[in-house]
Amino acid sequence: MSRHYVAGQNKSGQSGFTLLEVLVAIAVFAMLSLSAYQVMNGVQRSDAQSREHSERLKDIQRAMIMMDNDFRQVVARKVRNQGEAVSDRIFQSREYLLDSSSYGILFTRTGWQNPQQMFPRGENVKVGYRIVDEQLERVWFRYPDSVVGTEALVRGLLPGVEAMSFRFYSDKTWLETWDKPAALPEGVMIKLTLEDYGDIERVYMLPTSALEAGDDE
Repeated sequence: MSRHYVAGQNKSGQSGFTLLEVLVAIAVFAMLSLSAYQVMNGVQRSDAQSREHSERLKDIQRAMIMMDNDFRQVVARKVRNQGEAVSDRIFQSREYLLDSSSYGILFTRTGWQNPQQMFPRGENVKVGYRIVDEQLERVWFRYPDSVVGTEALVRGLLPGVEAMSFRFYSDKTWLETWDKPAALPEGVMIKLTLEDYGDIERVYMLPTSALEAGDDE
């Protein structure tokens, strides 16, 4: 009896794969794996960027809330600096103020409740803002009248700030500088230049009570 063999079958009658078919299958699997990795990597990077973006916005919002609280509580009050005579500069802003690498600002705010003097600070505090190493910092003193050797307390608020500038509203006009002694502007515009979002501006109309507060405290 003659024997006949069918191509692609072994002696047991089971089908097999040629070397070419195996190589093609490996190549297809590798391409699918690479595509899946690229998709997964893209999703992970997108998620990380989304989290970073969200955290950045939260940092900006926290800094703005802090500034809101301070500027809405500005009070016209003369102060002593390092034990010197009472200064009539109740609202200061100029370049390099407070050792800022940009413009700085310094004023007195009220409204920080301290019942029965429980904490080592007054209800009126001297507050300032500056830029150091591209970071917005809040500078404040426990009491508006500082004695010799008093050091400011510093809190970093927002990194990635390249510059800060101000404009001042008075007599229906916006001014680039404020140098009036014993006087407050009616409003102040703050511009922060961020490395990722560009310019952000906030405008604060100062409280009427601040304009009417006594200057001889």
